[in-house]
Amino acid sequence: MPRKQEKNIKICPSCGTIVEKPEKTWHLTSPLPDAQGRITITIMASFTCPNCGAKWKGVLSKIKVGGQEVEIEGGAKTSKLADEEKTERPGEIIELDIDDVMNE
Repeated sequence: MPRKQEKNIKICPSCGTIVEKPEKTWHLTSPLPDAQGRITITIMASFTCPNCGAKWKGVLSKIKVGGQEVEIEGGAKTSKLADEEKTERPGEIIELDIDDVMNE
């Protein structure tokens, strides 16, 4: 099944006029993280067409925050901001003899 093409949220669905600035913006935070442990913050917007007066709402952008990176999806672009690779320090190995533990 082909993916649904993303349409430009800033174009009026009635007359096709391009609206530059949203009337109102707000954000929604997902209650559950995804498989990588990131929380999705969706930025929504409402628009009013100056030509025909139609009103509509839509997703302006999405931000996935958490884990080791931040992913920003806005329009047709997606960018990832990642921290530097962290080198893991080897842990200290502790060996126990069961006889020593039982004798104490």
